[in-house]
Amino acid sequence: MLASVPVQAQDAFLSELGEGALCALPFLFEFWAMPHQLPPEGDWRTWVIMGGRGAGKTRAGAEWVRSQVEGATPFDKGRARRVALVGETIEQVREVMIFGESGILACSPPDRRPKWEASRKRLIWPNGAVASVHTAFDPEGLRGPQFDAAWVDEMAKWKKAQDTWDMLQFALRLGEKPQVCVTTTPRNIGALKMLLQLPSTVTTHAPTEANAANLAGSFLEEVRARYAGTRLGRQELDGVLLSDAEGALWTGEMLELCHRKAPAEFDRIVVGVDPAITSGKSADECGIVVVGAQMQGAVG
Repeated sequence: MLASVPVQAQDAFLSELGEGALCALPFLFEFWAMPHQLPPEGDWRTWVIMGGRGAGKTRAGAEWVRSQVEGATPFDKGRARRVALVGETIEQVREVMIFGESGILACSPPDRRPKWEASRKRLIWPNGAVASVHTAFDPEGLRGPQFDAAWVDEMAKWKKAQDTWDMLQFALRLGEKPQVCVTTTPRNIGALKMLLQLPSTVTTHAPTEANAANLAGSFLEEVRARYAGTRLGRQELDGVLLSDAEGALWTGEMLELCHRKAPAEFDRIVVGVDPAITSGKSADECGIVVVGAQMQGAVG
């Protein structure tokens, strides 16, 4: 990166650029981007950018949208014409993904900057491309619209993550190859874990420190001092997906060690139920255990 070379080299490089190139340079993301912010090569449907707080995920998502909708000139068509912007709430889509410091409007050059239509909750680019706002609180809102690209932000904290993701998949039916960019700090939720296991999913990853040049030094010092070595630190700063619940009696690694090939048939099967003592939405969880035993040849 330019910032990593001596000042003399920076001055020499910049002095060779014309006025037009200098004006365009801040908007050439490939020049400034870190490796985890650039789309992987290959035939993928979903790109998951998973990282710590402040790792540059939002900027990467906004720039990816730009790369999809913009053409060679401001009025040329890009690869995508209909984009879904999906966040937890309308406010978060608007304030982070669109109007945020690393959002779409901030990343767009003046001649390609889209216009925000508040009444219709959508962005319109000079070339006619449209990005509409959708939320995880209303998965059914994705019934009807259709898209050729989507940017999904902070999926791991959605309460209706699986329902929203499923509805989005049915709406991605335009173009030759609809794609999705997912930017999120990881959490142990089923929808994200299933997505990461799909062969059509690719991932890039970075801790918070990867973007240290754009973060307050006091912020990094404080959060590392408080959360280094903790589960919360590994999740929120290192961007690591922790698959086991804190305090779990049985971890995934322990269960893997217990796996054995099942016998052809069991001599006895027992189902144990620990019922909830309350009812309704706030009821306690019900525990169910199934045990199979092969008793032939057992030694007493």
